[in-house]
Amino acid sequence: MAEMNTSGIILAPYGTLSPAAYSTYEAIVKAYEKEFPLHPVRLAFTSRLMKKRLQEKEGISVPGLLGALQEMQDLGCRRVVVQSLQILPGKEFHQIAELVRSLRSGRGPGIPRLELGLPLLSGLADCRAVSSVLPALISRAGVDISLEGEGHESREAVLLAGHGTGHPSDALYSLLASILEKEHRNVFLGSIEGAFGLEELLPDLKESGADRVRLMPFLLVAGGHAENDLFAGDEKSWKSILEREGYSVLSHHRGLGESAEIRSIFLDHTRSALQMIAEP
Repeated sequence: MAEMNTSGIILAPYGTLSPAAYSTYEAIVKAYEKEFPLHPVRLAFTSRLMKKRLQEKEGISVPGLLGALQEMQDLGCRRVVVQSLQILPGKEFHQIAELVRSLRSGRGPGIPRLELGLPLLSGLADCRAVSSVLPALISRAGVDISLEGEGHESREAVLLAGHGTGHPSDALYSLLASILEKEHRNVFLGSIEGAFGLEELLPDLKESGADRVRLMPFLLVAGGHAENDLFAGDEKSWKSILEREGYSVLSHHRGLGESAEIRSIFLDHTRSALQMIAEP
């Protein structure tokens, strides 16, 4: 059993059915265990459907938030950070926040101190932090997005594809896109279900002069959305649409969670939350 004053960390993504995507979650858990060796770390899916289907399909059992919190209580944790693994503070994040608020009022597992870690993009500072680490992430995919050198000409563009949401937090995609435009060359950000989809980005891609597009998920894991909406062979996928537009498409089948630079931003949010629950 953990010491009675141990602070626990629960990592809370939506969830996935993809074994490859699940391995990314495992890598994030390992990164947290390495960074916070004195704190128990647990993974919890916020989606009941993902929990159920992953168990049925792969035999992998992942608790929900209440189950993970109960485990933390059983370990003797008196303080717990629920770290959102969402990209934006959208509807799903606010559902987690509401649960945390209700548990603070005494309903559910008896953990005296609960705090919520912010998602990847929670404001201007996070958008700038993501922009600053993108060159390292994208260079591993084989693309130089620096603005150095004469002419700044490149035949290849990078297209980052996020999930998107109808929640007002979708505006953070626009904020990040404007920063990317200023700080890098030929890097574009769109979303599958948000305000700025592929159709809205096609004119900018054409204006860039690129004839190759590196298509990269701006998603924590490269799961169902990456496989079906971005890279599938059907005519509606982003890859197929771009190819019909005349682009040579290079597919990058990796989620953001595989990047140590992106994980470091989540880790910073968790450190801030741990400091808050450590205060008397």
